[in-house]
Amino acid sequence: MDVFDLFRLAFKALLARKTRSVLTILGITIGAAVIMGLIASSGGLTAGISAQVDKIGANVVIVRAGSSNFLSGSTSSYQLSTQDLSALSSISHVVQVAPYYQKPVTISVGGQSVSGTLIGIDSSVLPTIFKGLSLSEGTFPNSFDPTSAAIGNSIAYPVSSTGAGSQLVGLNQAVSMKIGAGTTSLTFLVKGIFGAYGSALFSNVDESVFVSFQAAQLLLRTPYFSAIYVIVDSADNISSVQSSIQTIYGSDVSVISAGAIASSISAITGQLSVFLGSIGGVSLFVAAIMTANTMFVSVMERTKEIGVLKAIGFRKSQILSMFLSECVVTGIIGGICGTLLGYVLSFILGGALSFGPGRGGGASSPVFSLGLIVFSLFFPIGVSVLAGLYPAWRASRMSPITALKYE
Repeated sequence: MDVFDLFRLAFKALLARKTRSVLTILGITIGAAVIMGLIASSGGLTAGISAQVDKIGANVVIVRAGSSNFLSGSTSSYQLSTQDLSALSSISHVVQVAPYYQKPVTISVGGQSVSGTLIGIDSSVLPTIFKGLSLSEGTFPNSFDPTSAAIGNSIAYPVSSTGAGSQLVGLNQAVSMKIGAGTTSLTFLVKGIFGAYGSALFSNVDESVFVSFQAAQLLLRTPYFSAIYVIVDSADNISSVQSSIQTIYGSDVSVISAGAIASSISAITGQLSVFLGSIGGVSLFVAAIMTANTMFVSVMERTKEIGVLKAIGFRKSQILSMFLSECVVTGIIGGICGTLLGYVLSFILGGALSFGPGRGGGASSPVFSLGLIVFSLFFPIGVSVLAGLYPAWRASRMSPITALKYE
């Protein structure tokens, strides 16, 4: 009996027990889909966060007031001011320090209100801090002009419910803005528009309003900075500079670098992938139990058939192959359906796994590697074969006389 005959008989056997076969295949499909969907979506989350981190220059350190647990906020009363610029500049390997202001704002555009961020910074350091950031139109406002600003791409080209719309804000157009929870509305003139950029760590550039550092001081009327960018001569000296800053300030500040965040993210998302993959593995384990149960029932129902086949000369290996071929067909169908369903599921989960501030942080796009696809297709087959191996072996070892007498 050749391979073609084996699979033809396997299909007939499965079709003869449609409901049971469909339920078994459904269990395998769900298991494969969960593995594919969870691992691909978590991989997309990792890639998306890493892309945000990579937008910050590798030789840039961010110094913020407060403890090192910067994600949960700080209870420290320390505030960064002009005197800290001298202290940071004096550290070996530091080539430049760039303080900046960052405040939440509400921007009124064409009758629409958009939540965004006001960022006051020296424009000369922007290309160093935000890799690839550039103006698509206009210029950055004059240093001492508090009435002008450069806006992010999503403010100029807001995303509507039907997708990206036409340009809403153009150059030299007046736009209203409220800073923080205040009620006073300020009007500024758009001097520049940045190209689409997305999020970079704590800032969604596309939804930000950029003004000069001096203009931000005049608008916010505070001597205390939100944070300070410290530019190091080489990425190799980042650790040394971080240690020096912590020695000077202790727990009064948190020191953040893109490299350290990337390492933490890799460790966390690696564990997340293992955890999510384990969930899919449990689903397939349940499917394997269903497959084994189905095979045991099938062997019992076909006991007389096995006796007849043995009586006409079928060998043990042929009986074993006949039942295992049913497992292989079940695994193939379940693996293919599960991979296709997992592909769709990964995009649904990608929409739920968002990252980064604002709309630009967005949903992550799943990552499909060749290894993941191959695993999703062939692992269910292996699970099905292993689950059916013992029932098939019992069928092959069955005595023809006992099988023919079975009622």
